[in-house]
Amino acid sequence: MESAAFNERQSYPQFLRFLFPSIISMITLSFYTTVDGFFVSRFVGANALAAINIIVPLTCVFYGIALMLASGAGALIAIKLGEQKKKEADSLFSFTLLALFAIGLILTFFCLFFLNPILKLLGSTDILMPYTRIYGFLTALMTIPMMFKLFLEHFARIDGNPSLAFFMSTSGLFFNIVFDYLFIAPMDLGILGAALGTFLSILLSEAIGIVYFLSKRSNLRLTKPLADGIFFVRSCINGSSQMLIELSTGIITFLFNISILKYQGEIGIAAVSILMFIYYFLVAIYMGVSVGASPIISYSYGAKNDWRTRLVLRHSYISLAWMSIVIFLLSLTGREFMIKIFTEDTAVIQVAKNGMFLFSWCFLFTGINIFISTLFTSIGNGRIAGILSLFRCLIFASAAIIMLPKMIGEAGIWIAVPVAEFLTLFLSAYYYKRNHCAMFPNSCTDS
Repeated sequence: MESAAFNERQSYPQFLRFLFPSIISMITLSFYTTVDGFFVSRFVGANALAAINIIVPLTCVFYGIALMLASGAGALIAIKLGEQKKKEADSLFSFTLLALFAIGLILTFFCLFFLNPILKLLGSTDILMPYTRIYGFLTALMTIPMMFKLFLEHFARIDGNPSLAFFMSTSGLFFNIVFDYLFIAPMDLGILGAALGTFLSILLSEAIGIVYFLSKRSNLRLTKPLADGIFFVRSCINGSSQMLIELSTGIITFLFNISILKYQGEIGIAAVSILMFIYYFLVAIYMGVSVGASPIISYSYGAKNDWRTRLVLRHSYISLAWMSIVIFLLSLTGREFMIKIFTEDTAVIQVAKNGMFLFSWCFLFTGINIFISTLFTSIGNGRIAGILSLFRCLIFASAAIIMLPKMIGEAGIWIAVPVAEFLTLFLSAYYYKRNHCAMFPNSCTDS
């Protein structure tokens, strides 16, 4: 990690330029599934689109575990770097990567062995099963590459090289678009082509990260792993909130699918698919702000550099404020245009359009909730970060999606997430106010 990049005083425009690669990286990560959805909806059909949405919770599990270790261990390793403990940081980085490989291997075999029961559990109907089985099989095979890609992108930022993370994500997206088009359109491989395109693009993106950390250009180096069970547990606890943030997408998607199926059938699932693709894209902007600022906060915290922490927090809050308003207005006024990118089916368009009018209100609150949770992770307080994400992702969201449709019908499905985010906002404010002075005693009067 280049210390200068984490100690210099940045103006707000400089801060935005620093965040830009992270925002683009998170957006391109969200596009992997979206690109598949676009091509299959255009060249295969609504059932194939719905099938991809059925698999989303499974991919969220893979990404969630990778993000848990990347953010949890990454914050602790960044603190070590701030404390000038480079050798220990290298050994812990290598150990975490090895642990991630072992977890990925177990998940791969588990998903392949229990594929059909998993697909039925996720809500695949008999009509969708021929599509979900193909896409699910390839998704299980790409478990380790998916997890490594996300993990190495995150550590590229910790290494002080957000441009590498940007290159990994954008090149992967470019290849995904090219492969999806070739396999689905000219070669007519259908949903198999979408899965193959994603698989190959992720492999290529992952390879870029592996080459970088094996080279002499990186500051963090792959070395003899320091097996540390306590560090692993601390990393999991510290990164649990980030895992829950990722898993929330899968949980919300799963509950959406089950709920909307009762009202609209497969057309409803296709509409939910489009809405969730748009959601991934817009929320990725908030995630980009959080993961971009996180390494600076962790490094500054480890170095006890309070003025730098105050500055990053101030810039982050300003960014989240105007981004939340812009994203909310964009989702309301541009929803029909965005929906029509994915489909020309008038029935699907109408369901998605009506749903998104209610759903869009969540974007006013989501960004700050994600950032506050990530802030606690960045300074190694995974307990509070986990509590916030647990309520936001599981308790509030799940309860709202289950209860509100019973009270007000189909509209309750679409307003469930805005209600959950609004309730989480109060919890975030409570924990932030309660712990801010203890964490940053010199910044209480300035932040």
